[in-house]
Amino acid sequence: MIIILMEFLTASAAIAQVINHQIPISKIFSNTLHRIEARECDVKAWTFLAIEAAHRQMAIQEEYGRESSPADLLTPFPLFGIPVGIKDIFATVDMPTAWGMPLYRDRYLAAEAAVVTRLKAAGAMILGKTVTTELATATAGPTRNPHNLAHTPGGSSSGSAAAVADGMVPITIGSQTMGSILRPAAYCGIFGFKPSFGQISRQGVMPVSADLDHVGMFARCLDDIRLVFEVLIDRAATAGQSPVVRSPQSSRPPRLAWIKMPHWHLIEPVAQTRLHQMVDVLSKAGADINAVELPTDCADFWDTTQTLCAYGLYQHHGWLLENHGSWCSPNLQAWLKRGQQVGLSTYTAALHQRARYRASIDSIFHDFDAILTPVTTGPAPSGLENTGSPLFCGLWTVCGLPAINIPIGQTLDGLPLGCQLVGRSHGDRQLLHMAEYCWQHLKPVFGEIKILEVCRL
Repeated sequence: MIIILMEFLTASAAIAQVINHQIPISKIFSNTLHRIEARECDVKAWTFLAIEAAHRQMAIQEEYGRESSPADLLTPFPLFGIPVGIKDIFATVDMPTAWGMPLYRDRYLAAEAAVVTRLKAAGAMILGKTVTTELATATAGPTRNPHNLAHTPGGSSSGSAAAVADGMVPITIGSQTMGSILRPAAYCGIFGFKPSFGQISRQGVMPVSADLDHVGMFARCLDDIRLVFEVLIDRAATAGQSPVVRSPQSSRPPRLAWIKMPHWHLIEPVAQTRLHQMVDVLSKAGADINAVELPTDCADFWDTTQTLCAYGLYQHHGWLLENHGSWCSPNLQAWLKRGQQVGLSTYTAALHQRARYRASIDSIFHDFDAILTPVTTGPAPSGLENTGSPLFCGLWTVCGLPAINIPIGQTLDGLPLGCQLVGRSHGDRQLLHMAEYCWQHLKPVFGEIKILEVCRL
């Protein structure tokens, strides 16, 4: 076995070549299948692959592409011919939707999620369903971290993050209730974006908490993140947002609030060092970065976040305890029992606390464009049972703020590290603009996003 570094096409680069007739869709498709065939037995990112259906769609699109001009393709089909993976809590009619539970393994649903419909309408090929943890909350699936198979990829969007990090597909869709997009993105060394609460439809998505659930995406470049965001956003929800800015170089440097969080002591030394290096790099590049203390009335955010998560989980899935308890792992049973104990008054109090957090955090944006803050306690933990702590994602999730993981290199043993950039509510496009600015200056220091290609001889 020989391991070499190899660059994989991003969705943006692939689309540009396809619409200009430089490469056929069949080439992208065959490369995708080759990669999955070579690596899926090790990474285990997928719970279902619809190869035959994708092959038929590929053939139709390739024939249509030969007869169409670039303008005829790109405007109506911004994801033309791009293979995409969908987390297995999004409803699909032509693939099973199992929610990470053996109980639902072979279940086909009658209608598909709005996100799936929008991706198809944009020309994407839905290649399959990616592994999720149990009910996107509890016990982990079999997925491994592509950078080191002995380590977790994070959860709950485990397969979605791993499939992108390993170069199987350029884009995947995931969800976040506490830290399920940002954390696996950091562990796998890619971009993971959680838009503002409600920006992307949750119709057809398995609910955990109606107060916390977000739909988001993974990619290896920011252009792809922006591309998918524009395909999936609810236009009514983003009507007041400013258009995407394409030239961050011409804008003033951002004003960033550097918030270490009260749990900074839980971060491993290697991650603390790298985060300080990141702040130093951005400061020297011209960013106006100031250390800011977390408002004191946000101190109990983690308990509030877990309360809302447990309450919602029990409301939607609590019936499993009595009817199918043997199908639930001890971890899931513990979550459901915790939610069972959350009364209406406690739930209502948690909602009031969330409103208080939002008001306090909003005051920070009076002086700053975005918040720079840790995303995980360090690199991906060893083993597959522990998907890592979502602690550093909780506050921004409960507040419904847009957040993105930006890779900041790797440890000496090759495990990725990340940082979190958080924007004001419904300032998603502005946040992506600032992420571009940060990545422009961090990339030369911490390196390009690369993928280990495994070739069997």
